[in-house]
Amino acid sequence: MRDEVKVYVYGSCHFSGRLDTDDAVGNGGYGVVLNVNGQKVDEVAGGFSNTTNARMDIIGITEGLKRIKNPSNVTVYLSNGYVVDTLKKGWLEKWKKNGFKNKKHVELWKDLDAVIQAGSHNLNFKHAKEVKCSKDFLIAEELGKKMSGKTNLPTDLQSDNGIFEIESNNVRETINPLEFEDDTPILDSVSVDASSIGNPGPTEYRGVETKTGKVIFQMKYEKATNNIGEFLAIVHALALFKKEGKELNVIYSDSVNAISWVKQKKCKTKFDRTEENSKVFDHLDRAVKWLKANTYETKILKWNTAAWGQIPADYGRK
Repeated sequence: MRDEVKVYVYGSCHFSGRLDTDDAVGNGGYGVVLNVNGQKVDEVAGGFSNTTNARMDIIGITEGLKRIKNPSNVTVYLSNGYVVDTLKKGWLEKWKKNGFKNKKHVELWKDLDAVIQAGSHNLNFKHAKEVKCSKDFLIAEELGKKMSGKTNLPTDLQSDNGIFEIESNNVRETINPLEFEDDTPILDSVSVDASSIGNPGPTEYRGVETKTGKVIFQMKYEKATNNIGEFLAIVHALALFKKEGKELNVIYSDSVNAISWVKQKKCKTKFDRTEENSKVFDHLDRAVKWLKANTYETKILKWNTAAWGQIPADYGRK
């Protein structure tokens, strides 16, 4: 008789809290819990620097399946819809037939496929929403988050001179990874955050002194998105300090999209411009114009939420 095995997988990445994509590069970790016939039998955890959320999920599944020695009825639970669909809807088989042309994470998919083919299991992949409050999944989540908060992790994605190549929507794009302070935050800095109710919806942003939490500036809009608020907050801090002739060494944000937009001097929002939100788009136009016309030495760094807690500018609405 086959064993009934449940594999709970949680992939974590410091840059996943405000992402619309799995392609952001950062510190990552995975946690895996194996339950056989109703009993927890094993825990697995690992982590990498310069990795992505999706890669942590794929590696987590692979490591979990490796530990099932006998042919079993296996259900794998994870929260990454892209990975679930790839395995549940037969995409992986189609990609194999096409030689993985224009696909991401090819080496990881090949490793996982080899483990699947060698296992002789009856496999089922499910989204973790139905088990997200279960004891075993919460343990996997804790393991993954703890690993992603560690320093000196081995490197996953390799780079030359700090440049990474990421493939998205069949287009390969070269990007700079987001800078990241591993140990403790730099207190002589400004932290920014945004909050959007409904996303899009009523949105506000603010910048505070990281050390004291004192509010330096703030802004509200009737309708915008969280990423727009984060982007404008970063530019607001840059422009304010430059205008006042003050030295600003570091800005912290917990939005990878906003940091990326600032570095590219573009606001890549999908939010439509309308008469109703003309104010926010006027500010976006001015922000992009400022970025293109000015230089600055300020470092824009990703706030390490897993290691340091919520960013000091946080609105406390999560």
